[in-house]
Amino acid sequence: MKKGLFGLGLPAVAAAGLAAGLAMTADAKGSASPIPLKDAKLNIEHNATDNDTGFQGFVDSEGWRNLTVKGPDGTVLYFEGRGELGQLGLTELFFESVEPANADVPIEEILETLPEGNYRLSGKAMENGEGLGQTSGTAWLTHTIPAGPELISPAEGAVVATSGVVAEWGEVTETITGDDVNIIAYQLIIERDEDPHPHMIGKFGLSMYLPPDVTSIEIPDGFLEPGTAYKWEVLAIEESGNQTLSSGSFETG
Repeated sequence: MKKGLFGLGLPAVAAAGLAAGLAMTADAKGSASPIPLKDAKLNIEHNATDNDTGFQGFVDSEGWRNLTVKGPDGTVLYFEGRGELGQLGLTELFFESVEPANADVPIEEILETLPEGNYRLSGKAMENGEGLGQTSGTAWLTHTIPAGPELISPAEGAVVATSGVVAEWGEVTETITGDDVNIIAYQLIIERDEDPHPHMIGKFGLSMYLPPDVTSIEIPDGFLEPGTAYKWEVLAIEESGNQTLSSGSFETG
C-alpha cells in the first residue's frame, strides 16, 4: 500500500519528490521568515496480513525546488526537482519506502532507521519558475504501531451478492506489542482484483475513512458488479498517524 531506507539498503526514494511549502514573507521589521508547509507527515505502515513494515511520507505546499528531511539523528532524506518541471516547481508528493518482510528485517531493526521525534523539512520554495525564498515544516513520528483489525465479513474467499453486503471488522484496542492504543479512525478500501487501465492512476474501487466507533458498514448498492473478484482491506489508524492494515478477498456471484 504502502527504495531504500536509510542504512537498510532499501532503494532510496528518488529526487523530485516531497511536496513543500511556499516562500518567505517579510515581518513588521522587514526581515524574512520561511512560510510553513501546508502539510507534512511521516508515518509507519504495518501490514498484519503480509507481515511487512515500512515508512510513508506526505507533503503539501504551493511549490518547492528542493527539500531536506532532518530528524533526531541528522539528515535522512533529500529531494530535488530538476529539468523543466523542477524549474516550474513541485507541490504535493506522497512517498513510501520499501516494506521488507518482518522475517527478513525485524520491525525493531526497521524502527532503528528513523527514531521517534520531530522531523524538519526545509528547502527552497519555487512557483512558476520563480524562486521565493525558503519553506519549512515539521512531521511527527512515533513508534506506536496498532494491531491489525480482524476481518470478519465478507469471509476470505466468500461469494457474496451484489447488494446488501456488509463489511465488518473487529475493534482494535492494542498495539502490536500489547500496549493500549488510541485509534482515531479506520479506513476501508475495496478494489477490483485486476490491473488498472495503463493510463489511469488508481483502480476501480472505494475508499472511506470512518470514526473509531464504527466497525461495520454496508457496501453501497450499485458498487459491486456480478461475477467479479475483489480485494479489500481495513486500516487501523492511531493518533500519530501510524497505521496497520489487514487484507482479504471475496467475489460476487
